[in-house]
Amino acid sequence: MKRDELFLKRISAEVISELGHVSRLMGEYDDFINRYPEHMDTYLLRVKASFMADFYMGVEKVFKIIAEELNGGVQRGEEWHKRLLHTMAVEVRGVRPAVISDELYQDLLKFLGFRHVVRQAYGFQLDEKKLADLDKIFRGTWKRFSREIRKFCSFLEGKLKELKRDR
Repeated sequence: MKRDELFLKRISAEVISELGHVSRLMGEYDDFINRYPEHMDTYLLRVKASFMADFYMGVEKVFKIIAEELNGGVQRGEEWHKRLLHTMAVEVRGVRPAVISDELYQDLLKFLGFRHVVRQAYGFQLDEKKLADLDKIFRGTWKRFSREIRKFCSFLEGKLKELKRDR
């Protein structure tokens, strides 16, 4: 197998592996919600916020793999998280299509902002309404993310087939 083929297979495998971790997280979240379906106290709100922050962390890990391997690296600086997310919604001509749709970009931007709050604020400072608003789109955002990342992996598989055909 040629170097380019191994490269594409490795990227796809790493992305799918990370997607599996996020899938496991979402399964744990569903278990949590089923266990505590009623009103949540402050402690349970912190747990819920942690799930959402972890979700975005997993999303970002997927994006870092793609950016490091196909975009030439992750940009540095204070706003690198926002730039990384934005870059995934943009086609890099001759290299790759947009990894995510504009709609998914907008939803993930909300999770990025919330993740920042979770990391910077005390748990008792969490905004219960903001958490409830994110909860309404959480599963849908996960499903769209999973679908769009799998579609991107299909793009990589297509490139792999092109390489094999051109040998």
